[in-house]
Amino acid sequence: MKKGNKTIKVVLGAIFAIIISACIIIQVVISNENKKLEKESKKYETLTTQTKSGEQIETEYIHIEENEFYVKIPKTFKQLDYETINKKYNGDVPNIVFSNDETTVNIAISITQNEMKNEQIETYKEYMEKILKNNSEIISSNYYKEEKHNIGQIKLMSQAVDTKIYNNMIFFSYNDKLVIIAFNCTEDLKEEWQNVGDFITNSLFFKNN
Repeated sequence: MKKGNKTIKVVLGAIFAIIISACIIIQVVISNENKKLEKESKKYETLTTQTKSGEQIETEYIHIEENEFYVKIPKTFKQLDYETINKKYNGDVPNIVFSNDETTVNIAISITQNEMKNEQIETYKEYMEKILKNNSEIISSNYYKEEKHNIGQIKLMSQAVDTKIYNNMIFFSYNDKLVIIAFNCTEDLKEEWQNVGDFITNSLFFKNN
């Protein structure tokens, strides 16, 4: 197992153990219907970003089957199969993970069965901050609205066995259930990739209000 894989497994296993996720296989539908999304803002039209060194990252919107929220994912990232996800993460695991070839940069999506109302998100964000700050460095936290949905966001550095892991996680209520989308990478890749992480988390939108 590569060094980066091991550290991500340890740290993300600890983070996602806080959250009771439904261990179900959810089919990801890659959306080729960008023109049908009927969004005028460049936020939705712009599908290319870049790393700090200037590497162009082309993305596409994906949506989760039967759910009406969308997020951009790099086209070169591969969706991990369920068996690989279980090996990569400890404890309660995310339902869906997209990774680069080295699996050092990841986007993890957890669609949990935890009851969570839209108006509870701010309180949940504060709760998560208290829990995570015990063994992590909170870089920043944010609370905002995307259309009619309240969104919580926490950026943090977590100590692993031999390095630190950068996490940029957003969470929200969908159908009164908690959903978490987390971008993460090893500390040595943070400066290079954090702009891409912002681009991904900021791309979230809901088709139907």
